[in-house]
Amino acid sequence: MNSSHQVSISSLSGAPPETAAIRFMALLPAGWHAEIGELGENLARLLIAAPPGTTASQTTEIAADILSRPGLQDWQLADR
Repeated sequence: MNSSHQVSISSLSGAPPETAAIRFMALLPAGWHAEIGELGENLARLLIAAPPGTTASQTTEIAADILSRPGLQDWQLADR
């Protein structure tokens, strides 16, 4: 069974969260999947399904790496 983790990303740039969520999901490693849990103004909350045994900190590492890539650089991990 996969490990599930919630990740929230936010931006103050005014970029559409729908676009950021799709870009984020497209950059997940092989074997990882995500679905959109919630979209709000400048916020996207995603439910990540990672390979079994993946920890929350590993998920955060992967998310931070994804957010450093072109097209998502204005986005950051959110505490909400």
